[in-house]
This record gives sequence, structure tokens and C-alpha cells, in this order.
Amino acid sequence: LALINGGTADIDSPRPYSAVAGGLLKALGVDPVALTNKCVDRTFYRSLGLGRGVFFDRETFDADKLIVASGKFSWPRLLAQTPLSPQAQSDIARIEEAAVDYFPRLSSNEKKFRLSKMSYRDFLLNVANADPQAVAFYQARTHDEWGVGIDAVSALDVWAFGFPGFQGLHLEPGSAPHMGYTAAGYADGGSYTFHFPDGNASIARLLVRHLIPGSITGGSAEDVVTARADYSRLDRADAGVRIRLNSIVARVRNIGDPPAGVEIQYLRGDTLYGVRGQSCVLACYNMLIPYLCPELPERQKDALHYAVKIPLIYASVALKNWRPFKRLGIARVYSPGGYFSLLFLNPTVDIGKYHSPRSPDQPVLVEMVRTPAQPGLPEREQHRAGHYDVLGTSFATFEHHIRDQLTRILSAGGFDADTDITAITVNRWPHGYAYEYNPLFDPDWPAGGAPHEIGRAQFGRITIANSDAGAAAYTDCAIDQAYRAVQELFRT
Repeated sequence: LALINGGTADIDSPRPYSAVAGGLLKALGVDPVALTNKCVDRTFYRSLGLGRGVFFDRETFDADKLIVASGKFSWPRLLAQTPLSPQAQSDIARIEEAAVDYFPRLSSNEKKFRLSKMSYRDFLLNVANADPQAVAFYQARTHDEWGVGIDAVSALDVWAFGFPGFQGLHLEPGSAPHMGYTAAGYADGGSYTFHFPDGNASIARLLVRHLIPGSITGGSAEDVVTARADYSRLDRADAGVRIRLNSIVARVRNIGDPPAGVEIQYLRGDTLYGVRGQSCVLACYNMLIPYLCPELPERQKDALHYAVKIPLIYASVALKNWRPFKRLGIARVYSPGGYFSLLFLNPTVDIGKYHSPRSPDQPVLVEMVRTPAQPGLPEREQHRAGHYDVLGTSFATFEHHIRDQLTRILSAGGFDADTDITAITVNRWPHGYAYEYNPLFDPDWPAGGAPHEIGRAQFGRITIANSDAGAAAYTDCAIDQAYRAVQELFRT
């Protein structure tokens, strides 16, 4: 049995979990700190001498070259192995190691405000005066977190996530006053973290087990990963909670004036069904809601359309062994110009009856991450273009790039795509992460006036809950918004 996340990867957040979100995890038996200490071996690959690699592709950097950083290393010595020019090498070493105050006359808050209005690319190119090749080295570093390159992420946001280049600015922790809805607040302190082998699908399974006893075997967060589900228990007429799968909602409307209930129409196969209830929580993503509930006020529908979900591709590649990774000394590879910008060996987690491979001779899963970014466009336009890219790309194209990129990175370690790859799964997220406001392109709305706040307003007996409603692409945000939506119904 081998598992890897096809969607949400971790329990984590750039902010501490709220009492509500943390309380739900506790009610489900999830103690992220205890589970991490007991089940996650974060040093396993490092104990084998495996480090991080950077792959320079010939299309972007004129030559295919893999460099490996492990243990304590010297940036100048490491960069000397790359196809980068001497100037680019020098600039990257300075960005990574030097403490330069590029704004010596400004206060910390003034520096933060200036950084919030420039992209990380502009910071590197025009403030740090880095060579364009050095800027290209960093271009895809933001893909996994933001879904776009450094051209569309503010310098302040990447500072909050520990990116290099800001060591000499002496920025104070926390967000600056009047920063609006920016990721600057992430510097206020992050949450605990934990990775289930199947990502946060385990949280969904724990919720189902909690709501419908007997639907999933077992009784703890540790045994849920390999627990079997009894789908016949999900939709029983005598149950207090019913979950109806394979049912696509087509229309939701209030009944009466003032509303006394709701009517929901949904499709199962080719048949349209209707059901009535006292209230309804719409928990799909925002841009769908105006089509499901066209009676919403126009201002609210416009607000719901504002957020553009971030497209992502998570390709899971099954290998019959991971000896090439061991020979090359890598567990994770960043590819700034590659079709997939990141690939890594499956995290090592032993939980319940699930055990990760410990020998390079054993099969393993590799995750490859692609963000179909379109540099040069505003962020939301990049995401719209990415939606078409994700939906219009054939599996054959993905497979070609997977085989090609793994071969070019791992062939020196003895990798053979024809014999070493045993399976490929491509998880397409045309509408993936929730959109988080970007100070480069979005205004600083007044409190209560941001699109996500206008869009989530209760409409009769209908409330709205999703990560879009909190403008943050994290599980704790989705939990908090669900709690808010339910509480709204109790108050009316």
C-alpha cells in the first residue's frame, strides 16, 4: 500500500489555528504535535545523506545540470557547478547570504509598505540589482505556495515566508499597520503542522466517521488512514446525518417571503431530484454560487465572481525503487525552468498500519508539482489562463513531460523511465487554492468591504462556507468559515 496526497497536503497554516479549527481537530482525535512526534520522520532522508537539488534545464539556462546541496554547504562553491554566468552566481550568493540594507533611511513599517507594492522579481532586479539569470533562478520558487511566479507575488509576502534577500533590512516581526489583506500577516506566527499520508483526505474521513458512526472502521486518527469505509451506511433514512454521493446540485432557492425554508434541485445520473429543508449551507467554491442561486443580489454575485481559483497539477509517479535518488544524494528537486517546478520523494510517515518505504530498493511515490503560470499578466488573469491550460492538456502531454524531466534529472543515477516507472496519476486542480488578495493588483478594501466578505453574506435561509469565503487557501480557514455559516443559521 502506497499513499500520497492528490490535493491538500498538510495540516498547516501561516496563522495559528483558531479555537474553533483547533477544537474540531481535537474532537476528531487529531493532535498534530503528538502525531508528528510519533509518526513523522523528518530527518529520514537527511540521515541517508540525501539533500536538495536544483535542476537547470537547457531551454532556460543553456545546459542540463543538476546540483545538490546537503549538510553545510558554501553557496559560491555550489553555484560554481551551475551553467550560470559568474555575475549571476555572485548575485545569488549575495541574495542568500549577505545582510544588505537596501532602504537604510526607512523604518521597518515604511520598508514593509514599500515591499508590499513591488513584486519579488522587481525587488531582485531593481533593488538588489541582480543579474537577469539570477532572477530566473528564483522565478518558480513561489509556484507551490502562490500558484504564480515571483513576477506576481509581493516582496513582502515572500519575506514573510522566509525567502532570501531581506536579511539586512532588519524587519520587525508581524504585519505593518494598514497593510490590508496581504500575506504580511503571516509573519505573526504559523500553526502546528502534520502530514497524513493521503493529505487532509484523512480529516474528511474522520469527519464522516464522527457524523455517521460505523461508516468507517476504527476509532482513532492513527487507524483512519487504512480504515475501510462502508458506503451503504452513508445515506440511510433512519440516520441523523445522511451523505448522498454522486449528486450534483443544480439550483438552490429560498421558499417564501420572508424565507421559511429552502428548495434544492440536484442531478443523479440523468434524473433531476428535489429536496426541501429548513436551511442550506453552500460549501462549493464562490464562482459557482451565482449560477446555483441566481436570485442573489447583483452586488453579491459580482463579489463572488471576483476570486479566481488557483490552478495546480499534482502528478503522482510510482517508481519500482528509488535507488537513483540515493545515488545522486537528493530527496527533493527544484527546477526553476522545468515543466514541473518541483518534485520530491513521498514524506516518511508511519501511522497505524501504514508504513513508508525505508529501503531505496522498495517502491516509492514521487510527487511532481506544476503551476501553469503565465508571467507578465496580473495574478487573476494568470489563473484564468491556467484553467484553460489544465483542462486542455492531454494526459499524453503530461506523461511525456514526466518521463522527459525525470530522465534528464535522474539518468546519471541509473534511472530508466521505461522500466522504473510503474504508474502515473495526474491530479488536475483547474480550480485549486482559494484566491488570496494580492497587494500588487488588488486594492486595500475597508473592513467589511472586501469581495469575500460581501460574497459570503447570508441570503435568507442560505449561508456560504468555503475557503474562498475567508480568502485563504488553508484547511483551518475552511473550518472557521463553516462554523460561521452554521452559526448564522442558528441566529435566524
